[in-house]
Amino acid sequence: MENKYAAQKKHLRTHYVRFSLDLRPEVLEEFKAICARRGTTPTTEIKKFIDSYCKQTQEEQIDNEYGKKPEKQER
Repeated sequence: MENKYAAQKKHLRTHYVRFSLDLRPEVLEEFKAICARRGTTPTTEIKKFIDSYCKQTQEEQIDNEYGKKPEKQER
């Protein structure tokens, strides 16, 4: 049973890297609870954010190359 996931673990370790994040425990627990209520996981939501952020940044860089000013983000 030990080798059941050996190939999967090897694939993950050769094609992915870990990204650790320090959070206050209460922030992490709240985030986990919200994700659970929405039927998702913290990992999925963080990956979606990173993907969206990278795409947005790439689009802004392309716009800047053609003389368009980036839109300011609301906080």
